[in-house]
Amino acid sequence: MICYDAVWRCYDNVTLNVEDSRMSETKVLEEITALRKEMNDQIDELKTIIRFALGGSPSSLQSSGTLGDGYVLKLMTSKQHAAMQMWLFGGMKGADMARRMGCSRNTARLHLKALWTKMGTEDKNDISRRLMPVFDEVSDEEYAEWSGGLPKNWAATYEEGRVDPYLHLYVKNKADTYDRNKD
Repeated sequence: MICYDAVWRCYDNVTLNVEDSRMSETKVLEEITALRKEMNDQIDELKTIIRFALGGSPSSLQSSGTLGDGYVLKLMTSKQHAAMQMWLFGGMKGADMARRMGCSRNTARLHLKALWTKMGTEDKNDISRRLMPVFDEVSDEEYAEWSGGLPKNWAATYEEGRVDPYLHLYVKNKADTYDRNKD
């Protein structure tokens, strides 16, 4: 028989299912094996989330159901949200996005590429089909939290030529990019 105090020394914060103060060796080993499996599953899930957050492929995550499309939106930066909205909802091309964001075409494309990597596709229709239900379900406040303050309808309500109150979220310089290009 294994003394159950020995188990407590190894697993401080673990509650074992015990019927009495002493358990058979087989029962203790079964409990420890079950706890190890549960901990390893949680560690694997954390590794997957970290790998994904660092730009890894989401294909294995989506098939396992660990991370959904809503979680993709939570991992994106404000600039990536701005690029996504301009591309999906504004129908903008790379040059227009770059001008509006005050960056090069390549930089604007990198913001989109981050979305494509996280979604596992470059297909605009597929991304739109997958993200629209998330946009419909999420509250304005929750989306603003995910995007760093950018509203859900930002791309649709933007008026060219006017200073965008959200410019500081996606442009390094607070001056309107259109005003700088007109000089």
